[in-house]
Amino acid sequence: MNDSHELALFIRDYRKMNTKPIIVEDMGQRSQLSRVISPITFVTHPLIPVPSCSGQISLAQVNRSLHLLGQIPSRQFFIFGNNISHSLSPTIHNTGFAELGLPHQYSIYQTPQIDDNVRQIIQHPEFGGASVTYPHKLNVQPLLDSISEPATALGAVNTIIVEEGTSGRKLKGDNTDWSGILSCIQRSKLDGYKGAIVIGAGGAARAAVYALQKWGYQRVAIVNRTKSAAERLAADFPSLHFDICDSLRQAPKANVIVGCIPADDVKDEDIPAHIFSKGLGVVVEMSYRPPISALMRAVSGQEKWQVFNGVDVLREQAYAQFQLWTGRRAPITVIEEALREKMSPKT
Repeated sequence: MNDSHELALFIRDYRKMNTKPIIVEDMGQRSQLSRVISPITFVTHPLIPVPSCSGQISLAQVNRSLHLLGQIPSRQFFIFGNNISHSLSPTIHNTGFAELGLPHQYSIYQTPQIDDNVRQIIQHPEFGGASVTYPHKLNVQPLLDSISEPATALGAVNTIIVEEGTSGRKLKGDNTDWSGILSCIQRSKLDGYKGAIVIGAGGAARAAVYALQKWGYQRVAIVNRTKSAAERLAADFPSLHFDICDSLRQAPKANVIVGCIPADDVKDEDIPAHIFSKGLGVVVEMSYRPPISALMRAVSGQEKWQVFNGVDVLREQAYAQFQLWTGRRAPITVIEEALREKMSPKT
């Protein structure tokens, strides 16, 4: 124990003169404390049969120990929204917290409006952050101290982050909806920019256009029955060139198509084959129901095209939230196993 404390003092003095990361550890079973307090440490994993050396512990054990030492205080996270009792977000985040040994809890707070209870929750010292969904992405903003560039550009907050600094505790509004779409596009490993189509002109379409801009697209076709809504969306992205169409039959070829309207609004006969470019392509269907939309059926006959649905986007944007809140990447393999179990039909 004394050796571990001596090492902690050494780390303190080292940091006064150096910025390079350093690993400082005692070896052996009785010196595990040094592995906990070292700024960087070697860890093992429960799936590894035998640790590489005596005394090596897992990341979850490090985090649980830091919590007991008062270095990782427990935090309460929430999702604010209406009609969200079946949300998958608690499964995603609580599984991630448990896997990494973080002492946090994520809960559903269902409310038709931002009320005094929400104000009290976000001002509580144990509040760690929140997801924000319909219908609160706009009316939660007056309660926050700052709004990120993506949230400002999209006009919507879907994530609240707590920032601790020298000036005190601040609440920041952010948006990860666009990053969920972008992650799906990136996973498809596209081979170039061959055009993009966004179906719709609402909030989800705005997030899709923002994601496409971040990905590097210069030209986007917006398909929407109300031309004025599409024009308003296009006006907010002056660096992009837009083709505005009132039907998919007018749309050009593309290797990215993002559906941002209720899937039932698009019928099989509304989708011409010419919009699917040759080679790798991706469809992101934001709608959850029905499980197979007309757009998904239409792309099934296209070689090398991948399909992502609303649940895929939900997962990806939640992983981005997890990293914003904890500073750690979400343990995706374990989370997706928990989601499969949650969504599998019960017999």
